[in-house]
Amino acid sequence: MSSLTTGSPIHIGSRATRLGPLIKSGGAGSVYLLGDDPRSVAKIYHARVDPPSYTDRIEAMLQLRPKLPDQYEDGKRYVQIAWPDATVRDAQGRFVGFAMPALDVDSTSELEQILQERQARAAGLPVGLGHKVTLAANLASVLAALHAQHHYVVDLKPVNLRFYRASLYIALLDCDGFSIQGRGRRFHAPQYTPDYLAPEYQIRALDEAGEETQDRFALAVVIFQLLNFGIHPYSGRPAYDRVPTDVPGRIRERCYAYSQRGNPMMAPNPVSGHALMPRELRDLFDRAFGDDPSQRPSSSQWSECLRAYAQPSRGLIVICANNREHQHYAGQPCAACVRHDLLNVTARTAAARPRPAPHARAPRPQPQARGWWRTAAPAQPAATAPPRLRVARPQPPMQWNPYYAPPAGPPSAPAPSRSGWRARLAGRVRALAALAAPLAFGYGASQVQRFYESLRVATRTPLDGWMNLILLTFLGAGFIALCYVFVIAIPRRLVRL
Repeated sequence: MSSLTTGSPIHIGSRATRLGPLIKSGGAGSVYLLGDDPRSVAKIYHARVDPPSYTDRIEAMLQLRPKLPDQYEDGKRYVQIAWPDATVRDAQGRFVGFAMPALDVDSTSELEQILQERQARAAGLPVGLGHKVTLAANLASVLAALHAQHHYVVDLKPVNLRFYRASLYIALLDCDGFSIQGRGRRFHAPQYTPDYLAPEYQIRALDEAGEETQDRFALAVVIFQLLNFGIHPYSGRPAYDRVPTDVPGRIRERCYAYSQRGNPMMAPNPVSGHALMPRELRDLFDRAFGDDPSQRPSSSQWSECLRAYAQPSRGLIVICANNREHQHYAGQPCAACVRHDLLNVTARTAAARPRPAPHARAPRPQPQARGWWRTAAPAQPAATAPPRLRVARPQPPMQWNPYYAPPAGPPSAPAPSRSGWRARLAGRVRALAALAAPLAFGYGASQVQRFYESLRVATRTPLDGWMNLILLTFLGAGFIALCYVFVIAIPRRLVRL
C-alpha cells in the first residue's frame, strides 16, 4: 500500500475530502491539515507500521471517549485532548488513520520548558509557584477524566505534555499511544520512559493490572518537579558508593530522599524546597513514593488537593514580602528566596576560591564516590519579574486558570501589576519616613537631654543622688535603644518597603 501525501483523496466517515498541507511527521504517522475543516486534522499512519493493526484500537477509542470537551474562553477554543473523532480511509476504503481536533501548537509549549527557571524565562513562560500549582492541578484533572474511562497514559512525562500559555490549560497529544480500554479487550501502551517508571516495574514487566498505579507514580513525579524547581524526586546526594548513579536505578532501589522520615541511602538536593511545602502535600508525596503501590494518591485526589492551592481566594499561596517576584505557601518561608540565597553564596564561594598556578602540575585524581556530581542540579539564575497575576472568572469544572494572563507586549516585558498602587504607596512611605526620621531622632534626643539636666539640679540628699544614678543608667540604655531604632532598624525597614 502506497503512503498518502498532500492532495490524496480520503474519506472521513462518510465525507470525502483531501489531505491538506503536512504539519509534522513522527515515528508512527504524519499529521495533515484538512482543507474543508480547519478545526480538525488527520493522522495518517506510515505503511511500514501496518495501519490495520490500529483499526480495533481506534474503534475502541471512538466508543469510549473521555469526558474532556473543548473549553472556550473569550472566544478562543482550547482542545484538552487530541482524541480521535472518526476513522480515515483511502480511496479504496482501507483504514489509514483517524481525524482528531486541531490543536493550536503555536499557542502551546511543552511542560518540560517550565520546569527549569532559566529555560522558562528564556521562553517568556511564567515561573511563579502559583502558575505551576495551577498546571499541576489541571494535569491531575485531565488524567482523572481519562482514568474514569479506564484509559492510561503510561508514558507520562513532561516532554509529552503541552499547555496553553494564555490559560495554563493542559493538552494531551498522541492519544493513540495510550493504554486503551475497549469493550472486552485492552490495547496496551507500546512504550514507557525509565525515569518515570514505578519501582516495581523497574525489575519486572509492566502488566495490565499495574497501568493505573504506573500513571499515579508518573503523575507524582511530574507534580514534584513542577512544585520543586524541576528537581527529580529520585535525585540527590548518595550516602554510599553502592547507591546507583542513574535515576532508574535509584527508583528501583527506592532512594526517595525527600520523605519526611528521611532516607539513609540518599540526602536531598541542597537547593530543594520540599521542606517548605505544606504537610498535606508532603504526605501525598510520601504515599506516592512509598513502598506500597496501592497507597499512591489517585489523579482525582491530587486534583482536589491542588485545586485549593490554585485558587488565590483561598489564600494558601501568597506573594513573598521580601521579593514580590516570588510566591510561597502561606505560613511557610519563601523557598525561592532560600534557594536563591544559597545559590548566591555558592557562587561567591566558588568565585573567591584561588585558582592553581598555570605551571603547577595537576594532582593525580583520587578514587571517589560515584554519583553525587552526576546528579547535581545546575545553578538557577536570579529571578526577574513574572507575568502579572489575575483571578480568572469561574471556569468549567475540569481545568483552572486563576493566576496567569499573557503579557500584552513581548514575552520579556512584564505586564503592569494590579498591585502597582501598593508599590507607589510604599515609595511614598519610604520618602516621608526618610524625612521624618531625623526630625524625630532630634526631638527625642532633646527630650533626653532636658530630662538629664532636670535630674542634675534636683539632687538634695544622698538618696536622691543614688536614685538619679539609677535613672541615668536606664536613661542611657534607652538612648542606646533609640539610636538602634533610628540608625539601624528603620533604615532596614525602609529598604524592604
